[in-house]
Amino acid sequence: MATTEDATITSKGQVTIPKEIRERLDLDEGTKVEFVLDEDGSVTVRPKEPAMERLRDVRRTLSKHEVDVDELRRESKRAWRSHTDEA
Repeated sequence: MATTEDATITSKGQVTIPKEIRERLDLDEGTKVEFVLDEDGSVTVRPKEPAMERLRDVRRTLSKHEVDVDELRRESKRAWRSHTDEA
């Protein structure tokens, strides 16, 4: 079920995340969050995952399919090298 809470933007553009939302997202003081603006204008706030964890998630997702991650990495390196060689 969706949870709706109101908040007010301060003159500095700050918003306090309501307690119930912080608790449901397990957000503590110092937790980094990211705001995602969707094409329809809606905004999602979520805990920010470290970049390496996001990459591990991508690798886990790809491993469920017939994708050779190592070959993708080699292709990416080749493409990057050819791109930087042209510069």
